[in-house]
Amino acid sequence: MVQRAALQTRMRGNVLPKNPRVAVLIPCLNEELMVGTVVEDFRRELPDAEIWVVDNGSTDNTTGVASAAGARIIREPRRGKGFALRIAFRDIDADVYVLADGDGQLPAESVHDLMRPVLEGRADMVVGSRALAGRTSHKFVNNLGNMLFSRLLRTLLGVHVTDVLSGYRSMNRMLVKSLPLAARNFEIEVEITIKTSQRSYRISEVPFKVRPRPAATPPHLRVVRDGARISWAIVLLFRDYRPMAFFGSLGLALLAASALLYAVSGGAGHAWFLPTDTLATLVAVSGLLSLATGGVVSVLARRFEELEAKVDMVTTAALLTDDVGD
Repeated sequence: MVQRAALQTRMRGNVLPKNPRVAVLIPCLNEELMVGTVVEDFRRELPDAEIWVVDNGSTDNTTGVASAAGARIIREPRRGKGFALRIAFRDIDADVYVLADGDGQLPAESVHDLMRPVLEGRADMVVGSRALAGRTSHKFVNNLGNMLFSRLLRTLLGVHVTDVLSGYRSMNRMLVKSLPLAARNFEIEVEITIKTSQRSYRISEVPFKVRPRPAATPPHLRVVRDGARISWAIVLLFRDYRPMAFFGSLGLALLAASALLYAVSGGAGHAWFLPTDTLATLVAVSGLLSLATGGVVSVLARRFEELEAKVDMVTTAALLTDDVGD
């Protein structure tokens, strides 16, 4: 009975243990020049935390330097930040998780502000926002891209986060152990942000000023390649979480195109080896099918959301029961 009462209290207030276990997760790929300093900085700020370096297939001495600085090592040979964080979330157990980078751009002294809302039970995830402090990157293209992605998520999915690509975050155990993640590369931050928001977890932001990346450490982010991956991830998540809006917009666009095609041609002539009126009819039918698909998928998605909510409740109860038992 005492354990049950404690469990109910924990579920209502999302209260952490008195001495929460903190894990700092630092995914790294060939960061031997800076990872030692990063580990030492976080060790100084969080002396009781476990500092984990997730080696993502480095070919230099990243793991040796990190280990000498006091970090614990976990390896993920499949390259991609998404792979690295997914294995860390799966295999590392803690009450509070801090996500950081090994390139020295994130100030370790800001970690206390980053963790405070989670430790106080006021947020499930806290995003360190470079935008709130002025700019998200010292490079114009990166800064512009982050701003556009953040606004796109706000428009399409109602996600009110100013720095959606930030790799500096704190998260509680409930969130980390319940999020189903599939991203492989730098789109992992977008996926985490969207799925956290859509599952009604509490998100807050704190500002921090990003440091310039040391010139001797080339960035792993490729603007065109990774920008395309992030854009495609947003499209897919928009389809999954707002199916009626996605298929409905597509359907209306096809119906408008059909009407325009028929109006311009008057139903006469040929286009792409088909009579224009036939082509316009096919486009209109495609539009109607898209609208119908949106309606059906929207109903199914709502049912799956209800099922997922029940699964989350069971998972949360199991996690909290383990904590109470400990």
